[in-house]
Amino acid sequence: MNPSFGTRVRRLRQERSWSQQELSLRSGISTPHISSIERGKRFPSLEYALRLAESLGVPLSALCDESSTFQPPKMKSSPYELPLYLQNFVLNESATPYLQTAHRLSTLPREDRDLLTLMIDLLSQTRHVIPAPMATH
Repeated sequence: MNPSFGTRVRRLRQERSWSQQELSLRSGISTPHISSIERGKRFPSLEYALRLAESLGVPLSALCDESSTFQPPKMKSSPYELPLYLQNFVLNESATPYLQTAHRLSTLPREDRDLLTLMIDLLSQTRHVIPAPMATH
């Protein structure tokens, strides 16, 4: 990794209008550690680099490769910009697996994403009604 890794983390964080605390909450990495990475004083482990990339919604190459011209997707700056019912969902700890799955889905190639979305829609429309067991007297 090179010193510009931290510069790219800072740029992406600031593009989202996130504080280091916000990135810390999203990535599970302490605020002082993020600050050190952004200033080039520390280099993250592979695990931390992956967590930062995932939190920022970019592939790891966007943080590591100087020649990467990846254009990150537009993201909300904060859950508080969402409608109240979505805020409650996003800020609820039990929503984490769903949000992680949605993020992974969003990083797939378009054809794969469209196919999986169609499958999820079809499955959610299917109602399996299991008849109650017949009583025997």
